[in-house]
Amino acid sequence: MRKIDKSTILSVKYKVWEEGLALNKHPKYGSSKNRYYHDIKMNLLYCQKGLCAYTEQFLCDIKYLDRANWDDKEYTKSLTQEEKHAIQGDLDHFDESLKANDGWLWDNFFVVSTHNNCRIKGSKLVKAILKPDSPDYDPYKYLTFDSEEGIFGANGALDDAEKEDVEYMINTLGLNCISGERKKQIREWLDMQDMGMNVDAYRYVTAWDMTKDNLEYGE
Repeated sequence: MRKIDKSTILSVKYKVWEEGLALNKHPKYGSSKNRYYHDIKMNLLYCQKGLCAYTEQFLCDIKYLDRANWDDKEYTKSLTQEEKHAIQGDLDHFDESLKANDGWLWDNFFVVSTHNNCRIKGSKLVKAILKPDSPDYDPYKYLTFDSEEGIFGANGALDDAEKEDVEYMINTLGLNCISGERKKQIREWLDMQDMGMNVDAYRYVTAWDMTKDNLEYGE
């Protein structure tokens, strides 16, 4: 799970609206019924480079995330029904406890796979240690990756309390729910690399980078 920079705001109309809610109670979260839902989702996918914020699964072709698809205020590209279905993932409230009264906070949103959002994380309590847009978050500080098993674990250099929190969040966010598919992909890329082919990791980027580092340092 890589660090995410959410500082680029392309959906300005939404952000102005959201900031204007600071003095008022947020309207009830209504998912895609809200007029800004699509703008929020597309802006986040732009920041996340089309990947699930937690598993780094591929959710969206980057052609839909070109900055030309926004004017200076909102996402303007007209999408067919087929294109809308091709853009996967749900808005996830990282801290579900904020949803009732502050349900439209930009700071609390990520786009994640529907499986992670509905079947794994749901309304579980979270710990900020693995919030991917946090200034203090660093995947190399908190995580290790086992390419043989395709799974993330807590960095052994952490103290016991931090390890416990990281392991809890690995399970809560579902970082390893696609370990089989991720392991298969990493093996394919390793084979390509062994044959001298260039690998362009379009998903599972953190896992691939850590795998290469482990090979380089002989871990």
